[in-house]
Amino acid sequence: MTTYTHDTVPTQFVEAQEIRFAYRRFGKTGGVPIVMNIHFRGTMDHWDPAVTDGLARQREVILFDNAGIGASSGETPANVPAMATNASLSSRLSGSARPTS
Repeated sequence: MTTYTHDTVPTQFVEAQEIRFAYRRFGKTGGVPIVMNIHFRGTMDHWDPAVTDGLARQREVILFDNAGIGASSGETPANVPAMATNASLSSRLSGSARPTS
């Protein structure tokens, strides 16, 4: 089994509501994952690997690019509730949908 870190985990994609979300999932599986929602217009590459790798020792970590940001398609959310909706959607789908490359 491969153990990925922030710097080695491959980017995967999942599609929902005509948006292609980019995400990375790594860390200790089995519990409730931590979904890392970065600041407005920030990408998953803005997270400090020391933070995410530290969290991944105890929990699974999901990093993602919100709609219209980084490697994700679609329109950038205009407000925090829209960002939260996309975070919920992408995190649920990244665990249950088959990723596309």
